[in-house]
Amino acid sequence: MARRKAAVLLPLCLAAGCGFVVPKLAPTWAPQRAPLRQRAPATVARQSFAAGQLLLPFAASVLTGVLGLEAVRQLNEGSALKDLIKKYTSIIVVDSPEGMPSSPPTDGVYWYIKDPDVYRRVLVQGDLGLGESYMDGQWESNDLEGFVFEMLKLEVVKKDLGLLGLPLLSSAIVGSVSWLLFPTNLSASGAKENIAKHYDISMKLYEQMLGPTMMYSGAYYHTPEMTLEEAQIAKMRLVADKLDLKPGMKVLELGCGFGALADLMATEYGVHVTGVTLSEDQHAYAKKHFKNPMVDIRLQDYRSMTGQFDRIYSVGIFEHIGRNCYETYFEKCQELLKDDGIMVIHTIGFCRSGQWNHGGWMNTYIFPGAELPTMSHFTQGFQDSWVD
Repeated sequence: MARRKAAVLLPLCLAAGCGFVVPKLAPTWAPQRAPLRQRAPATVARQSFAAGQLLLPFAASVLTGVLGLEAVRQLNEGSALKDLIKKYTSIIVVDSPEGMPSSPPTDGVYWYIKDPDVYRRVLVQGDLGLGESYMDGQWESNDLEGFVFEMLKLEVVKKDLGLLGLPLLSSAIVGSVSWLLFPTNLSASGAKENIAKHYDISMKLYEQMLGPTMMYSGAYYHTPEMTLEEAQIAKMRLVADKLDLKPGMKVLELGCGFGALADLMATEYGVHVTGVTLSEDQHAYAKKHFKNPMVDIRLQDYRSMTGQFDRIYSVGIFEHIGRNCYETYFEKCQELLKDDGIMVIHTIGFCRSGQWNHGGWMNTYIFPGAELPTMSHFTQGFQDSWVD
């Protein structure tokens, strides 16, 4: 008789993030599976086969890129992009070498183009070209937040660009293939370097941005008048309630941030929490500000953890794992979680299928190595590995 480790996924919505509760169920019948260590070579073989399959899309991306780049060169004035913006957004495009006027209008969202090369950069590189051209001072807007919101509407209508959309498609393919061939998250040192580029930059930034709790994820505003601090505390308690904590339990937090959630669970629920992070700044902050004797914050990769825990949870780490490491992640969680344990994952979800473009703005400047999971990643990729 085999034991079914997990078979239920319950959604937990927390502001902008999505959460999933994964319980280990009581023993029940399930088809016999080979032990995980015996199935590892097959996984390697599948990965090798997948790498071989990358040659065709890579070659296709080069061909489409060459064809599309020539079209973009011929239409550098941006008429196609302007037409798309006019059709699907409320942005008002203004070709203005002088940039935004000193007293810009407030009755709409204006895009002031100081250099027409912006159109080419956006058509070729998408969000990366848009962001870098802004950094280079090639355009301005009277409402930057509103402008970004409107531009996001173009994500689902890029097909209207026709031939001019080929460089963008090629760029996305190259970004995806490059990551699949040369990932940086497979080793602990590579993952640590990715994390350092985002979290180990300035404590002053995070102290001003995150508020007193130093929680870095979607807050839970269940009533409109709540402050940021109140909403973050509400989110932490919601995660704790989903875990169904009991005093004395051993709890593991993967990617423990600055330590507030571990401290709250230990203080309010009487559990022992072990938290792991790869950020040196986060580790130092947690050690300095949260000295609860029932909390142990470690500078450690989750893959090197050992032991058995009644509960496991993560808030915001899953975006950093990457789909190429999902199997590793869930196998490690299976190893660490007791048979009657509960696991909660809080993450930002993604609603589009297909390969993730690691050559975009977010991965280049914000979260190196990160990927947002889709719902299918919680129901297909690891499902069988939770049955032995």
